[in-house]
Amino acid sequence: MTDPAGWQVPPGYGQRGDPAQWGLAVPPGYEPVYLVPRPPRPAVVNLAVILTYVGVVVAALQVLIGAVVSWQVRQSLTGLSGTGPLPSSQLQTTVMIGIIISVVLNWLIPGAGAVVTAILTSRGANAARIILASLMGVFALVSLCQVTGGAASIGLSSRLVGTFGPRGWMWVDLLLGLAKLGLAIAIGVLVLVPAANRYFSPGPGRRFVNGMTQVPSTHDRP
Repeated sequence: MTDPAGWQVPPGYGQRGDPAQWGLAVPPGYEPVYLVPRPPRPAVVNLAVILTYVGVVVAALQVLIGAVVSWQVRQSLTGLSGTGPLPSSQLQTTVMIGIIISVVLNWLIPGAGAVVTAILTSRGANAARIILASLMGVFALVSLCQVTGGAASIGLSSRLVGTFGPRGWMWVDLLLGLAKLGLAIAIGVLVLVPAANRYFSPGPGRRFVNGMTQVPSTHDRP
């Protein structure tokens, strides 16, 4: 068989007892993938996972405080609608539905997503790390909006304190929002630093193997 112009059979091909399967010959310049062990999980990844769990707890406290305040001032909240006081049973049902929706949308769904991605990130899933970093960016933006709104509410507290509850709750909510903002930024940075990248990405031409056992490269196979 005449080789096409510019094409060369890889050196040593078919000389180790392998059948000369020319139809499966690799093209010029082909480099097999190196199999390398995954390095130990760096401290930045461990810290990011722990801070994720802390952030879920902080968010739960914020939602819980908001629910308690809403329940305590439910009569004032319904009075703002201009429709007059509602019957006691209907009032409690309306406020309870609002609290449940707030818990589900503001904590349960985001918290579950953060916990799942954090667990998968701790196991070395690169896709989970990217999703976790993206979630932290969204959480940071939402927390920034909440902190801005909370600061504005405190600035107007002289007018709102009699309507929306004690001013102290506003400060607690603002501090929790600031904590969530700081945690989201910290987690997003920790999972993207070079030490984390080396743990999740083996590098060009390389591939992680399962487990922590050192294995030879495909170049070194007999």
